[in-house]
Amino acid sequence: MRCLLVAFGLIGLLSPASAADYDPPVFSPPTLRGSDTFVPAYPSYFRWDGFYAGAQVSYTSSTSDFSGATQPLVAFSLRELALLVQGQVDQWPVLGITSTGAVGFGGFVGYNIQWENAIIGVELNYSHSSLDAVAPSSSLGRRVAANGAIYDVDVNASGSLHISDFATTRVRFGWAIDNFMPYATIGFAFGRADMAVSTTVSGIQTGANPNPPPATQVIPFFFPNGEAKMGTYLYGYSLGGGLEVAVSQNIFARADYEFIDFQRLWQIATTMHNVRLGLGVKF
Repeated sequence: MRCLLVAFGLIGLLSPASAADYDPPVFSPPTLRGSDTFVPAYPSYFRWDGFYAGAQVSYTSSTSDFSGATQPLVAFSLRELALLVQGQVDQWPVLGITSTGAVGFGGFVGYNIQWENAIIGVELNYSHSSLDAVAPSSSLGRRVAANGAIYDVDVNASGSLHISDFATTRVRFGWAIDNFMPYATIGFAFGRADMAVSTTVSGIQTGANPNPPPATQVIPFFFPNGEAKMGTYLYGYSLGGGLEVAVSQNIFARADYEFIDFQRLWQIATTMHNVRLGLGVKF
């Protein structure tokens, strides 16, 4: 009996410890060494407001219309003859239209103001190039009757235009799309050019003398004339557009197109198409 009591006592003492040993373990996920909680960063966008400047390369295609360039010269040469009014010799299309192209380089500087996505700015854009336009020429010869006389007239001409520098002061309207900004421009254009036009009106007048002698008179005539302007200035307007892309917080690249229409210089009408690639810095 004593042995039985001792056995029950030992079982009672061991029971709590054994129950504790068999409690189910509490699950805890493993911890990786060096791991931190991931917090997404707020996106950062390029700000387009402020001053900026840059450099560019360009290709310019220009068209020059010389068809009216001979008019003032021929009109001056024949100002005292009825041939001018009745024959309208000054309207003869001796010179034509020509196109030329050249690579250039330059720079730009400007300032932008930004309201949320909307951007408005002003910019000065300069290009140096070498555009040489030589007018196609076709001499014209006609017989014209004026005041009872017969005129056999020949008109010859030549013309050239060289543009070396041009620039535009323009307003830009843009819209920011993350790190991209498409824009449109309108502005005032000016340039520097050398121009030369020359004409020769020659021929023979037969008859129509105020005091005619018995025999018919044959009178030759020859009227050369010319005009040249060196380093003269051109003025006009410009329209264009382009796209700028932010490369970093202060650097951007751009592709730009611009159309320029200059006023007539000595009746020579000139237009330009400019394509540019540039790299700029925002301050």
